[in-house]
Amino acid sequence: MKLIAIDPPTRSFSRWLTDEEIGRVIAAKRGWRQAPDGSVQAGKIRKTRISASLDQLGAAAVDRGWASRPRVEPSDSSGPTHMMWGIIDARTDAEILAELTA
Repeated sequence: MKLIAIDPPTRSFSRWLTDEEIGRVIAAKRGWRQAPDGSVQAGKIRKTRISASLDQLGAAAVDRGWASRPRVEPSDSSGPTHMMWGIIDARTDAEILAELTA
């Protein structure tokens, strides 16, 4: 199975990022790759499936407070997205996987 490198989104954090874009930011920062089925994989030799998709990874990050967006309805997509890098960077891939599957 050939894994594909994940690039961060081209859009700025000055606007709301979608769940998929948040997942893309986290995966790119961690050096994770995407499998042909769309799942997010950690590790180059011993591959570990982190999430079923970038969208699911981003949604889980928002649900757990690793990323936040203003809670204004209806959204006009003008608020910034904030990433909690200390939370994400301080955990190993195994710890992140454990939190995502809990």
